Amino acid sequence: MRILVFDDDPGIGRLVVKFAGIKGLDTAAVADAEAFWELLQCNAPETIVLDLQLGQTDGVEQLRLLADHHYAGQIVLISEHGARLLSTVRAMAENLGLNIAATLEKPLQIPALEQLLERLHATPRVVSAEQLRAAIINDEMSLDFQPIVAMKPRTLKKLEALVRWDRAGAGTIQPSGFLPIAEGDAATMGALLDWVIGATMEAYHVLGQLGVTVPIAVNISARNLEERSLPDRLEQRLRDGGMPPEQLWLEVNKTAAFEDATLTMDILSRLQLKGIRLSIDNFGAGYASLILLRQMPFSEIKIDRSFVTDMTASRDSRAIVKSVIDLAANMETGCVAQGVETRAIADALEDLGACDLQGFWIARPMPVEAVPAWLAIWSRCDPFPLGGQARPTEKTPLSPVPDMPEQADETGPSALKLSPRQIDVMRLLSDGRSVKQIARDLNLGVGTVKVHLSMAYSALGAHNRIDAIRRAEPALSRQLKARNFDRRLAC
Repeated sequence: MRILVFDDDPGIGRLVVKFAGIKGLDTAAVADAEAFWELLQCNAPETIVLDLQLGQTDGVEQLRLLADHHYAGQIVLISEHGARLLSTVRAMAENLGLNIAATLEKPLQIPALEQLLERLHATPRVVSAEQLRAAIINDEMSLDFQPIVAMKPRTLKKLEALVRWDRAGAGTIQPSGFLPIAEGDAATMGALLDWVIGATMEAYHVLGQLGVTVPIAVNISARNLEERSLPDRLEQRLRDGGMPPEQLWLEVNKTAAFEDATLTMDILSRLQLKGIRLSIDNFGAGYASLILLRQMPFSEIKIDRSFVTDMTASRDSRAIVKSVIDLAANMETGCVAQGVETRAIADALEDLGACDLQGFWIARPMPVEAVPAWLAIWSRCDPFPLGGQARPTEKTPLSPVPDMPEQADETGPSALKLSPRQIDVMRLLSDGRSVKQIARDLNLGVGTVKVHLSMAYSALGAHNRIDAIRRAEPALSRQLKARNFDRRLAC
């Protein structure tokens, strides 16, 4: 982990360097802008500690320059001017697309500094754009899907595709761990979008074979909106892949849309003309949102999760959410509240008016093969509260579906519903194999394996991987006993 401190007080720089060195972090400090940019360009640090008061320049100006250069690392802001100014500058920097890891007030408190350095030390090492492109080529990426629903009547409106990196030896890396790197390099961001669109089309067809046909939403970045050819390229990909354009939604971050408003209006208008629908993401945070909503052809508003998660505790947040819901209704656009993590939030949203919901209370992101089983459960009982059990509704049997169901007995109906191929797939899944490994072991396509998994999940009435393996255990045990018996006969 390389850290670069920019503070015009050399004493602060020495203090951070000293304590960072104790934590084993490679740290350097500079006191003027020329030295800062020289070090930044020759050996870009993974974290910048930036003071807001810098003599001949200031931290706000430096943040603008960092955004112009698409700096992808973490930034820690420090200032003696208090929490309010730090909060304002942080919001401004995040609207510019920068990754603000933390803020610290001066004079620096040693315990707070040590705690921050511990957290930075534990942060996984930043990867390069070259490593990310290699991961895309080597098919190390995967998609999870999070439902977006209407509650009355209960309807699955669409799925949002969320990209993950299954990096060898490092486990699953969430988007926050690699998207800033992709954002800093146009070629990498283009390659990532191409992969995501291809995987989205594959998932759309897998779901269609299982009777689930809903639009899928994909996030696009500022880098993607620099390509004037994007609408034609996406139209051709969808045509070749057999996915109707109206089944693809693109979620556009307000920061991305505002970088070059004229070019963005050109690209988004042509996307809309080709049938692809558009959402403005994280609406309500930042000064540009209303301007963008008036200028751009958006079909949907997604309310920023910071207001939604806080609306039961903050009257101001609730008022903002209500205003956005009313605005969407008056403009005849769709509206999605993201960050619905409790039943209290869902109930509060219902009181405010018509709005679709997305969040952990509805469902966590899941593999495509788990969507049909989740949908079967969700359609007949309330969403699973965090850490709790399903709540019965009028359509639900008196005993709710348990969060961790009991194991089916050997003669139970669940065990008898699996085909031999589904049993083979579930056996390998229970051994810890990934979908790609199962496909290789059984000489099947990845899409075919996902179909078998989804059918097995539905047949077993399972809502997650652990649930499915437990319910399938009797069938797997019978298969193992039969094979052992055949082996004894052969001897």
